[in-house]
Amino acid sequence: MWARWGMAWVAGAVLLLGGCASTVSSQVTAFGETPGFDGQRTYALTRTADQQNNQEHATYERWLRDRLSSDGFSEQSPNSANFLIGMDYGITQQTLRVAEPAYDPMFMRGPWGRPWGWGGYPGYWGPPMYVERDYPYALAGLQLRFTSRASGKEVYRVSVQTADGGNSLATAMPFLIDAALKQLPFPSGRTVTVRQEVK
Repeated sequence: MWARWGMAWVAGAVLLLGGCASTVSSQVTAFGETPGFDGQRTYALTRTADQQNNQEHATYERWLRDRLSSDGFSEQSPNSANFLIGMDYGITQQTLRVAEPAYDPMFMRGPWGRPWGWGGYPGYWGPPMYVERDYPYALAGLQLRFTSRASGKEVYRVSVQTADGGNSLATAMPFLIDAALKQLPFPSGRTVTVRQEVK
């Protein structure tokens, strides 16, 4: 299940809280022993029991098919495809607690940058107090598993996470799918940041 491999991604949340970004940043981690996809790029999608007769999942499958097609993959029956591809995904609501500086309004700077205190008399510019604030954000993730139909062994697994994709999985999924297949394959055992423009 996605929650088992999801991780707390504070850096992405900080970027999200910085305002509406023109890009979506995703963290991509892949594992695979094969040097690439040099064989026939044919595939069939697999489903879990929960994904059967699920219209949301069917929509995500359609988006995945379109993206795989642009990478030269063609869909075939599960009995003849070179790769069996399974997908898992999820979204969790997170809270980021940030300590922010807050100055006493009675000791704000006056003209020419001089600090002023009570009643307009010169005061001092004291150290800021810190106030903790909670910021909610959504962490969305996708995992794709490529299994060799002939051997039954998993040959490639890629996981993607983003906190920039909005508050719903449907909003984040196009970015997750694109990031997962931005490079095929990604270096095994490394986490790569993929940035995508918001159109």
